Amino acid sequence: MKLPERIASVLAPHLGELSADTVARHVCAKYGLDDHATVEQIEQLTEFLRRGLVAYVGAEKAKDLAAECGKLTKTA
Repeated sequence: MKLPERIASVLAPHLGELSADTVARHVCAKYGLDDHATVEQIEQLTEFLRRGLVAYVGAEKAKDLAAECGKLTKTA
């Protein structure tokens, strides 16, 4: 499973499948993320997701989801 698909699988229960897929593909393209992301790219990803998710899931859950997505890049 590629990185956008892994991120989408984390976000889908909270955003719906289509929105999660769109967000995951967008953020990976925006920051040039692939299965070999740098620490800086991972930090950018988590901060971008955290800020964007607040409106949908609240601040605490947004922080948790963003961190979970960041961990996916480290284990790739």
